[in-house]
Amino acid sequence: MRTLAKVSALALVALLAACSPTGEASVEEAAALAPSGQAAHSEGLYAANCASCHDNGAAGAPKREAIERMAPRRILAALTSGVMQAQGAALSPVDRVLLSEYLGRNAALEVAEAGRRCEGRLSFAGRPLWNRWGNGLTNSRFQPAAAAGINAEQAPRLELAWAFAFPEAARARSQPAVTAEAIFTGSQSGRVYALDTQTGCIWWSYDAGAEVRSAPTIATDARGRPTRLYFGDFAGTVHAIDAATGEGIWQRSVRDHPDGTITGSVTLHEGRLFVPMSSTEIVSAINPDYACCTFRGGVTALAAADGRPLWRMHTTDAPRRVGVTRVGTAIMAPSGAPVWSTPTVDAQRGLIYVGTGENYSSPANAMSDAIIAIEAASGRVRWVRQTTSGDAWNGACGRVAGPNCPAEDGPDFDFGAPPMLVTLADGRDIILAGQKSGMVYALDPERDGAIMWQRRAGMGGFNGGIHWGMASDGRTLYVGIADTPGHTRPTGPPRQGLHAFDAATGRELWSRIEPLVCNELRHECMTALSAPVTLTPGIVFAGALNGRLMAYSSIDGRTLWQVETHRPFTSINGVEAAGGSIDSAGPVVAGGMLIVNSGYDKFGQIAGNVLLVYRVADRESR
Repeated sequence: MRTLAKVSALALVALLAACSPTGEASVEEAAALAPSGQAAHSEGLYAANCASCHDNGAAGAPKREAIERMAPRRILAALTSGVMQAQGAALSPVDRVLLSEYLGRNAALEVAEAGRRCEGRLSFAGRPLWNRWGNGLTNSRFQPAAAAGINAEQAPRLELAWAFAFPEAARARSQPAVTAEAIFTGSQSGRVYALDTQTGCIWWSYDAGAEVRSAPTIATDARGRPTRLYFGDFAGTVHAIDAATGEGIWQRSVRDHPDGTITGSVTLHEGRLFVPMSSTEIVSAINPDYACCTFRGGVTALAAADGRPLWRMHTTDAPRRVGVTRVGTAIMAPSGAPVWSTPTVDAQRGLIYVGTGENYSSPANAMSDAIIAIEAASGRVRWVRQTTSGDAWNGACGRVAGPNCPAEDGPDFDFGAPPMLVTLADGRDIILAGQKSGMVYALDPERDGAIMWQRRAGMGGFNGGIHWGMASDGRTLYVGIADTPGHTRPTGPPRQGLHAFDAATGRELWSRIEPLVCNELRHECMTALSAPVTLTPGIVFAGALNGRLMAYSSIDGRTLWQVETHRPFTSINGVEAAGGSIDSAGPVVAGGMLIVNSGYDKFGQIAGNVLLVYRVADRESR
């Protein structure tokens, strides 16, 4: 069930009127342009304002073909109040609408409710099978064998059970949470779904109003049964909804900056939600007239019951004017040090751990590119372990550095992946952290994060190195490496692929390097691991930038199974489906299912819009 529509001339006039302060001027200007004139005018707007970034994916921007998969209303929203509002501010209301309609003119506007509704009401018989981004408070991304339901012997028999296509999407980025009955996941359109695990029918959907990139967190009752879902959206709002019905309970904005957003998942612990704070100000900085920069990363704590703010911690002091750029725009600092990923809970010590990104402007401070321990009760910083100092970077640092690019120009070595708290075989706790530099650090939680060991796993880069996450069972650490080409400060050769280290000592156990599968330096050729890997006894599951989904032996790294997701799929909900790059959200293994999102339109990667569910095929059926 799909609706294909283009906005009519009458609807365009109405949109223009709505965007104009008076309405009449927009109508007159629209009427003055014939369709051919509108096209030429809009193409000129794109060339003058958009092409320099979107034609080549600069600064992480989606390529033009990905934008053209978006509905005009969503492009307009990005230009007026979303990630591109700073760029959209340079256009008149009329031109924003004309550009949006032009770029989205061929988009298929699928009905958000497309798909069969499940009969009855969703109810839960037991505990979640996979919860939170890291499958627990410690973010280890380890799934016990009983909960996984897939072992190394069965992995070669994995087959696609069903595919669900996200309407109006060019990326699939929200990692699911799973129970025996339902898969909970968000979408680029802002709709959150509860999908039946067996059939893919829709139990309910909820419209958050902005893209949901993060993984939902499931709250449970005294018996361990799901009661609520918590998640953040791209507009910086945290939502609490009923897990059985999808009905909203409360919403709370944590945004304290116009460009503030939530990219990591919220963490629930003892009645509190810990919300990571990141931003898109690195994009705003591309504009030479923008006073860069004023966003301050950090964490906000909310009461889970009602969203009431409890405390807020920032990673920089309040910015002040420290100079001017070569074009006379104010330089504001300190700034940045965002928290991109999910906070990790150390219940024994009453702490949460987060990793931070680079500063946006000079001078850099001591909390960027660092692991920070924060008191869960108060928000007070207990200790900071910075691994890369003097890192200042923003989107103005492109192929030709703009006025807002700091003198350091990087190296942009975020901790995009959350730190993991694991218990070693001898009972000691250790914090394992992977950085975009390609370095892995082991920190001692008993000695204020003192470094116990450090090892280089990859050459590093602005997209990793270690980008979104590692996995560990407390004995072995499994590290996915992206090492994509183009970074100006690599250390050593690229080591894209999967690497295993002894968790206690850092000794390398084995490496599986994944060479290019074709000769061109494009994402279709890159079996590089930017998305987080997932571990269950005997298997490490990983997804690659070229769309390949793989199961590796956790013993020696040999490939047990692989499948290509960069292809069209027949979706269970009747929406046109295509897979692409696997990035940001990693595979989930739970209840005999392997679940993965395929499609990622940033950094020139391969767009897509599909959630895929694999199961082990019966021997008899083969």
